[in-house]
Amino acid sequence: MLKDIILVIFTVMMFSINSTSSYAKEEAHEGHDHSSHVSSGKKFYIHGGFKVHFDSIIEAHEKKKEVDESYTHSHLEIGYNLTNNLSVVTDVKIEGESSGHSHGGAVAKAPEDKFFEDHKLFINKLLLSYTTDSDITLYGGKFSPSVGLDYHTFPGIWGHQKAEEYAIVERLGYGIALNQDFGDLGKHKLNVSTFFKDTTSLSNSVITDRGKTKKSDGGVSNTQDFSSYSISLEGKDFFSLNNNFVDGLSYKLGHAKQSKAKKGWGSNSANTSGIDDNTDLTHDEKRSSISLVHKSLIAPSLSMRLLAEFMKIEHLTGEEGHDRDYMTTGLDFYYKKINFGGTYTQETNEAVEADEAIDDKVYQVSLGYLVN
Repeated sequence: MLKDIILVIFTVMMFSINSTSSYAKEEAHEGHDHSSHVSSGKKFYIHGGFKVHFDSIIEAHEKKKEVDESYTHSHLEIGYNLTNNLSVVTDVKIEGESSGHSHGGAVAKAPEDKFFEDHKLFINKLLLSYTTDSDITLYGGKFSPSVGLDYHTFPGIWGHQKAEEYAIVERLGYGIALNQDFGDLGKHKLNVSTFFKDTTSLSNSVITDRGKTKKSDGGVSNTQDFSSYSISLEGKDFFSLNNNFVDGLSYKLGHAKQSKAKKGWGSNSANTSGIDDNTDLTHDEKRSSISLVHKSLIAPSLSMRLLAEFMKIEHLTGEEGHDRDYMTTGLDFYYKKINFGGTYTQETNEAVEADEAIDDKVYQVSLGYLVN
């Protein structure tokens, strides 16, 4: 009963948020630049996005995997500006699990009929940041280290799901972001952070208890020291009188290392890699990415966005003989309040174990309407 009450309260709160800040907008919520809130003079702000899925799997290799699922994937972000330069922000997330979907390398659950079951409400981000007058930001707390594109950037209603499976999320640490405006050569940001897996009480959840992550659970970056790191460089807002294509172009380059697991530790927590025997998890996981996005205005009310990202992961989750590549392309169109988009992802595995050396291809398309 208490779980149902919490779910209803959060749903009402989400519907009360101005829909212009929802995920249905072209810009991803987590990719939003919150420095504008700091400089706006407002002490307090709140916004978020609410998404409900009613999915039916109508065809699968196994009949038992043809299921009906209802779940939500929603965020509520609350920020407070302590001073003109110092701010704190928290991102509260509630979501259910769809079949075959996981987060940050965790094990995907078996398909079954669900109606808003197994929802988890948790603190996805809790960050204290200080921005200088020269646009240098120092931050610390719980966050998602910056490597590739934010997974909410990918087009389509299911666009985030594949990228969220391998994203580095819910880490504790600190970092620095350097912003520089080079005029016609664009605005660029260098982001460097060091981190480890969250093993505090913030790693748990309510409504459905996913369990607190412990150091003994293992998994890459579960070291309780700052031996893992990420670094990214991104740019946008280029301008050229001779080349209109450059105007809508943005890029991101990223690299991260997650320090190796310790032999003898298990991996049974809901927030770990899900490998039960990690005696072979003896390597640092390293990943590198390159991303390109282009936006263009085709007609007064019609815009188009092209997206491509390549992510290369060496020693996936720290395994001895398992490398994986992701190549994702995406496209979406916006006409007034109507949007159409999708992605195609090719997953390539190089693994010693035959059951892991299986490549995958995933595509998804959707048509939507923004109710405002």
